Amino acid sequence: MRRVTMAFVLSTCLFGTAVLSGCGAKEAFQQDQGSPLSVEVAKATAGWISKGPVYTGTVQPDQEVQIVPKIAGKITSIPVSVGSRVKAGDTLFTLDDRDLRNAVARAQAAVEAAQAAVQTAETQQQASVNQANGAAVQAKSGVIQAQNGLTQAQSQVQQLENALTIAKQALDDATTNKQRYEQLYAQNAASKKDLEQAETTYVNAQANYQRAQEQLDAAKGALATAQQALGNANEGYQTAQQQVEVAQSTAGIEASRKALVQAQVNLKTAQDQLADATVTSPINGIIGVKNAEIGDMVSPQMPQPVLVVANLDTVKILVYVPANAINHLKVGDPVMVKAVALNQYFKGQVKNISPLDEKGKGYPVLISVPNKDLILKSGMVTEVNLLAPDAKQGIVIPTAAVVQDNGKSYVYVADHNQARRKEVTIAQQEGSQTLVTSGLNDGDSVITSQLPLLKDNAQITVQQKS
Repeated sequence: MRRVTMAFVLSTCLFGTAVLSGCGAKEAFQQDQGSPLSVEVAKATAGWISKGPVYTGTVQPDQEVQIVPKIAGKITSIPVSVGSRVKAGDTLFTLDDRDLRNAVARAQAAVEAAQAAVQTAETQQQASVNQANGAAVQAKSGVIQAQNGLTQAQSQVQQLENALTIAKQALDDATTNKQRYEQLYAQNAASKKDLEQAETTYVNAQANYQRAQEQLDAAKGALATAQQALGNANEGYQTAQQQVEVAQSTAGIEASRKALVQAQVNLKTAQDQLADATVTSPINGIIGVKNAEIGDMVSPQMPQPVLVVANLDTVKILVYVPANAINHLKVGDPVMVKAVALNQYFKGQVKNISPLDEKGKGYPVLISVPNKDLILKSGMVTEVNLLAPDAKQGIVIPTAAVVQDNGKSYVYVADHNQARRKEVTIAQQEGSQTLVTSGLNDGDSVITSQLPLLKDNAQITVQQKS
């Protein structure tokens, strides 16, 4: 009876063990049957592990722009949605621009009219200048003629003055000769005929002198007339020159040109307003918020933006470093950033360091992290490891990805829906971080869940983290 009982107990235990083993190996059984095992993965990242302090920060876009229009209007198209990638200059939305296009047409017509006015003013000014110059040339010719006439009159006066001098000398000689013959005749020393001849010479000399005086007086009158004519000609020339200066004045042209400039400014304003009806992205980024649709009225005074564009290709993380550590940092220092929700590591660097304490929280330090695949999202909590000088370099992975077997370390790498088991060399472990120096490459996807159920070349499906 005892043998039977012991056998029953033993068989019961074996059966129970078999049942338990079967239950614990359900997933493994499913693997044997070819059913893929759902797993989580993390990126292996080339970087460092340090025993230095870890600071908590939140992911922020490198750039974030709230988009509102410069003018009020009704949206006629909005070709982007939340999640759309845009480049600087891409159209985000357009407004009804019919009135704006009409305003541009009116402003363009005003510019053309102003240009025609400038051309007319220039033509008229040139015609006036030509006319004034012609009058000035004629006036100058009159001055030259008057100057020649004056010169001739002065020459004539000079000649007649010389002739008068000669006539005066002849008269004086005739007078003396007449008086001498009168005395001789009185003394019967000269004949009546000689006296008469002397008297005739005297009369002729006196007539010649009178005639020379009259001619000189007439020449002097002509000289005065020539001088007056020259004065008048000079005044006429000065008046003509003044008319040239007046004609050369560009006041009318300048007024027309100012009117043209004002018309061009009005046109540019109208064109700018028309251009403002097409709203473009000022940065490369992704649409994060959309608050309007086609047909909605929008304006610069909206309480919320039409769109929000954020550049997440590079993200920034703000941490606060205490006074006892701030002087150990410098711009450009490398850092390791862990996205808590993703259990994934990223390389970054110190972008800037504020010298001012932030209300007792510490000194603001801005970290820049490349985010080409947009894995890091705005608002994600991160742990930032500011590296110490003795930080070791290698491939950083979550400690949860490491499997120990017979004194060796292994990880499973997701490779085209299969789990590849790889032996790795571990240089350092610090809490949730493990530094691997061989066996992995930067960018490998290491499996961090279901490790006890995996085997080499097992079929897997990778869970996508939200």
